[in-house]
Amino acid sequence: MKIPLNARETFAGDPNIEVISAAPHWIHLQICTSIGLIEKISIFVREQLADLPAAVCEELGLAVDELITNSMEHGCRLDAKCVVDFKMIRTARMLLFQVKDGGVGFSMDSMAHAAVNNPPEEPLKHTQRRDEMGLRPGGFGILLVRKIADELIYSELGNEVMLVKYL
Repeated sequence: MKIPLNARETFAGDPNIEVISAAPHWIHLQICTSIGLIEKISIFVREQLADLPAAVCEELGLAVDELITNSMEHGCRLDAKCVVDFKMIRTARMLLFQVKDGGVGFSMDSMAHAAVNNPPEEPLKHTQRRDEMGLRPGGFGILLVRKIADELIYSELGNEVMLVKYL
C-alpha cells in the first residue's frame, strides 16, 4: 500500500494553503480562493483515499472537487481574500468531508437553476432557467454529490456542508 502524502510536506511553502492539522485521520486546511488550487487539493485528497476501491476514490474525489469549487465560485464569488475551510476526517467506518466558505450562504429552495430542484419528470428543467439567467451550462453538481454521499448536510446559512461516506 502506498503511504498517503503528508499535508504539511505537500503544501509547504504555499502561502495560499494553511495546514491546521496534518494527522492522517484529521486533515484541516484553510485555502485561499483560487480556482487554480482546486486541482492541487484534488490530487492530495485522492492520494489520501488511494487505499479505497478505485471507483469510491474517484467518486469521492469528484464530490470534494465539486464542493470546493462551489465554495470558491459561488460562496466566495472568487474573492481571493475569502478563505475556504476544508476538513477530511477518517475513521474505521466512515469519511467525513466538511467545507465552509466565508460567503453569505444560500437556500436550496432558491436553486431553480440547479438540477437538484428539477421535478423527476423534467430532469433538464433547470437548463432553461440557467439560459434565462445568462449562466453557463451546468447545474448538476449538488445532484451528483448527493448521489455519491451517504449523507449530505448543509448548515442553516448554507455556507457550510458536510459529506459523509460510510466505509
